Amino acid sequence: MPHALRLINVGGLGLMLNPSAKHLQAGGPAQYLRVFDRGTRDARRDSSRDAWRQHGAELVGNYDDLVGDGQFDGAVICAGKNGDDFQILKNLVPRMAAKCSGPPFILHLSTVSSGFVAAAHAYCRAHGIAYGNYPLTGGPAGAEAATMLILASGERSLYERVQPMLQAIGKPKYFGAGITAGAEVKLIGQYMVFAGLNGITSAAALQLACLGGELGDAAQVEFFDFLNAGAGGTRQWDVALSKGLRDHVWDQGFMLQHAVVDAIYAAQLGLDKGLPSYSLLPMLHTALAFAYLLQKYPGQPLGTHAVVRELVGANATAFDAFLRQHLRYPDMPASIRACIEALPEKIQETVLLEVAAEDFIAPQD
Repeated sequence: MPHALRLINVGGLGLMLNPSAKHLQAGGPAQYLRVFDRGTRDARRDSSRDAWRQHGAELVGNYDDLVGDGQFDGAVICAGKNGDDFQILKNLVPRMAAKCSGPPFILHLSTVSSGFVAAAHAYCRAHGIAYGNYPLTGGPAGAEAATMLILASGERSLYERVQPMLQAIGKPKYFGAGITAGAEVKLIGQYMVFAGLNGITSAAALQLACLGGELGDAAQVEFFDFLNAGAGGTRQWDVALSKGLRDHVWDQGFMLQHAVVDAIYAAQLGLDKGLPSYSLLPMLHTALAFAYLLQKYPGQPLGTHAVVRELVGANATAFDAFLRQHLRYPDMPASIRACIEALPEKIQETVLLEVAAEDFIAPQD
């Protein structure tokens, strides 16, 4: 019987990876030895720290302590987007290569672009480290319930090695040997998510224009509870827009700062794969819509469904002007660049759409 995997992680205080502290019980398929702790203090992260201590993991504040003596099997990263995880890999990979006696692996659970995955794989391989990008989908609720989907691809041997651990924290599925397949599947899913969001929010605005009423009134909620059961139904009513209209909750769900980057990655993947403008324009409109909200409500946490408020009444005029100003149709590459440039600077830095393996090779920060 294979021994339990000995792991370290970056991102363990986040909503998606922290539930692993309780899902992976003593004597199970994996044990975390150390968890990277950036030191941010709040009630949720303090609870996460307690969960990891109960799991048996040590909280450490720098990469040298995280790698330690190198006596572990692999590192799990579930942190951010390209720009965030670029810095993590740049710091972690050389230290692992220097300290680990056996060939270690990096399991990368973040949603990043397919180009980033290819570059990270080449960088890790050059240092003798196996690498797999297995994005997660299902949100914090799925992570808590161990029902989140885990989209795996790449080396089959790595997948088989970590599969028991993955089955304890979610529902993994292997999509073949292509190193970027998992990332591509995640972005395929985002086409479904964002198209559904566009449909349900536009329908809500049109329903008011046709039938009258107020955004979020009981009649509108009843209308979409009924109509969403038909052939045009979308899960974006249940998991997103109904939170705003029924419960008046706009600061939970798929948060804008994450969703906007995914929309840009999805647009770039579609462009790279030769999709027509019919497919790319909804992703670009979505990215610009989120960029507009991030500019209009700086520092305010908002879920993606908040876009519906910009589609009704006087708000629609300024919203439409912003989209027209930044869209560079029919030049799709220029439109993607314009979407990135429309973002707040801090979020622009996380996008890092163009990255190659050699970019990782630089002096440590």
